Amino acid sequence: MSILNFAARPKSGRPGSARLSQEVTALRKGGSLDDAYRLALDLISSPEADEWTWRAYGWCLIDLVKRHASDREPGPLQEYIGQLSAFQVPQGDDLLTEHRERALALADEDRRAVMEAKKLSKNGQHEQAIRVFAALRSQGKLKVEDKRSFGWELFRAIQSILKAAGGKDLSQSAVGAIKQHLNTYIKLELSDPDLLHSGILQYALRLSQADHLRLVAFARLWKLESFRPEDYEASTSEDGKVFPALAELVLQRASKEAAEGQRPDEMQFILPYVERALERFPDNIWLKLNMVKLLRGLGRLNEARQLAVEFARKKAGEYWAWEILGDLEADPPMRLSCYAKALSCSEDDSFVSKVRLKFARLLSDGHPAQARAEVERVIEHKRREGTRIPSEADQLAQSDWFQGATSAPSGRPFYDRFKTQAEELLFRHLPWTDATLGEQFVIEGKDGQKNRSRQRIYVKASPFPLEISVSASHPDVKGKAPGVPIRLQMETSQEEPWRSTVHRIQAREDGAPYDIFPELYGIIDHINHKKALLHFIVARDVDGTCPLAEFQGLAEPGVAVSVRMARHHSRNGLRSRVLSIAPTTRRPGEDIWKAFSDEVEVRNGLGFTSDGVFIPPDLVASAGISDRDSVEGVAVISYNKKRNTWGWKAIRATSLGGSDGDAEDDTTWDDND
Repeated sequence: MSILNFAARPKSGRPGSARLSQEVTALRKGGSLDDAYRLALDLISSPEADEWTWRAYGWCLIDLVKRHASDREPGPLQEYIGQLSAFQVPQGDDLLTEHRERALALADEDRRAVMEAKKLSKNGQHEQAIRVFAALRSQGKLKVEDKRSFGWELFRAIQSILKAAGGKDLSQSAVGAIKQHLNTYIKLELSDPDLLHSGILQYALRLSQADHLRLVAFARLWKLESFRPEDYEASTSEDGKVFPALAELVLQRASKEAAEGQRPDEMQFILPYVERALERFPDNIWLKLNMVKLLRGLGRLNEARQLAVEFARKKAGEYWAWEILGDLEADPPMRLSCYAKALSCSEDDSFVSKVRLKFARLLSDGHPAQARAEVERVIEHKRREGTRIPSEADQLAQSDWFQGATSAPSGRPFYDRFKTQAEELLFRHLPWTDATLGEQFVIEGKDGQKNRSRQRIYVKASPFPLEISVSASHPDVKGKAPGVPIRLQMETSQEEPWRSTVHRIQAREDGAPYDIFPELYGIIDHINHKKALLHFIVARDVDGTCPLAEFQGLAEPGVAVSVRMARHHSRNGLRSRVLSIAPTTRRPGEDIWKAFSDEVEVRNGLGFTSDGVFIPPDLVASAGISDRDSVEGVAVISYNKKRNTWGWKAIRATSLGGSDGDAEDDTTWDDND
């Protein structure tokens, strides 16, 4: 039967033919391709061979063509290609048709070369596969799908180089090889958003972070329109660590390089992408900083100044935020004030030498002695480090004012004389609030991080102070004792009220220690002997607990207490903390307690007076209260969670029996002022 005349073949063959065709397939997939082919030839020689037998034969031919595609001797390949060309695919088998056409294409020498490259790749020989693809590219014989395969080989080759480095610094030769592969990839002109394109950019980012590649130049060729939606999303590792989005990292790094390079073409290129990135990542302070520098570099100073003020409010403790504000100011006194504020934020000469020289130049007119000291400090620091002395420091040291001045130390008290104008620029919209310095505490570091020392600050609020904290190394609180009266300007996040930013702290000369704490008067309403705690109430929304061991005095329900408290926000809501509590003879507010004397109705062990006082069963039992008894005692305001209402609950009660006697309550308090 002619192979070409498939119409003459029966649709279904003798019994067992399906099983035999399956045997061919099993042999082929099991690696016994030659045995499968011989069996298929035998089966199709029968007049009763069905379409499944012919399909199995066709797949054998396809695999044989692929196997011999990279042979140096073309004989076997041409033989099998001839058979496959004559083979007629059963009607409707699109998959077999597609693979037949691909296999026949291997008659072309270029297609065989691509097949060879893929075989090398499968064996892990990526550099060899790259050389095959590179030869085809130089001849202009790569199809679109070949370019993508070439791109993946470049990706895998870079991956292998980085893996071989084992996380250590890359050698010069390794860097050169990676850069060559990245350059080759760019020349393929693949820019469709996909996993490969994003993976290549990720490797370019990694190289740039080690200062081996200028990412802004690479990103320009990579085309920043090619991010996938996933590239704008943060990722989380198996151990729970969150990593920023690829797009965020790339744009942050590229914009930093463009701002530092000061090339107008690069700054113009990256600027619109940074603007859009800030809409997606509004909390990225470094993107904002780079945006300011780009705007400044392009001469758009008003826009740069406005944005700089915005982000400097969030980074007011960082010297560089004030330095860039000073750089953007045209008014010399304001620039001087900004630089002074920058130096008051940090004394680390490894970072602030540049701003110190800027400050000295402006300072030289009115304070040459201190200006000389600033320049000398930079020069001495550089000499100690063994690094080059900045040319600006040399120029200042040769100036007439420097030569005629006698050095006088400056330091933070001196900087504070100039910083007010700069601080007003950022914080004049915020009110000053009275506060008191609190105690230090330590936040233990997690996952190997260092412990952090914090300093409590109590801010005046109603009904009692709000507790916040700053770093214990904050220059305006460092070395000061708890209780010192201060005032501050601060901002609190509306969405996350536990996050507060303190911008300015000043001493409050007319204040007294802990003067913002009102003395609150409440009453003990419960004792938890099991937990050794007392519970008190001051108002409907103000209550708290205290360990019995810390209470100096008789602790029992009905005892009046004087309390000083603070509140603080947490992720779980508003919390209260007792700073001090002691017995008092002062009368609590009548909105939280009252004396009562009334006849009681007892039902199921529960007592109720006619004016709404509830007497709990333990008190009914201990006081021996019976139905219709006259009872007197003390009640406190109490919240009924089931009914979601406030009511009165007795904490002391004395039964007067059924008589109308009027025994007196023995609670004695002084009147409030």
